[in-house]
Amino acid sequence: MMDILVTTPKTAHELAAQEAKFVEENPDAYWFRTIKGRPNVQVGDRVYYVDNGQITGYGIVFAIEYGKLQCEATGKVYKGTHLKQRKWIPLSNPIPFKGFQGFRYIDRTPKLRERLKQAETCSDRYT
Repeated sequence: MMDILVTTPKTAHELAAQEAKFVEENPDAYWFRTIKGRPNVQVGDRVYYVDNGQITGYGIVFAIEYGKLQCEATGKVYKGTHLKQRKWIPLSNPIPFKGFQGFRYIDRTPKLRERLKQAETCSDRYT
């Protein structure tokens, strides 16, 4: 398992909210995170999100695609590695975490896996 952590840029909050609403209203829809390069992530791994200085939840990867992908909600075209996710699992206790560019492997950040397990204890009922 190679779960990763990504940040939603402050400039993309409105766009992310628009995409989340679209996925919520369309059961066959999904959201995705585009990453440069090819991270060591597999179907079933988690993508945790830092939003406004907190890790707020995660999505579970159900498919990985490479190349160009157009967002159905916004029409914007993204290029890179696309980690597709369908289900959002919020953390019951968001974790303060400073935003960053790119992605990080959860297990390479000291004690983060332990903190996430503690924050997920009440969230497990959503999985």
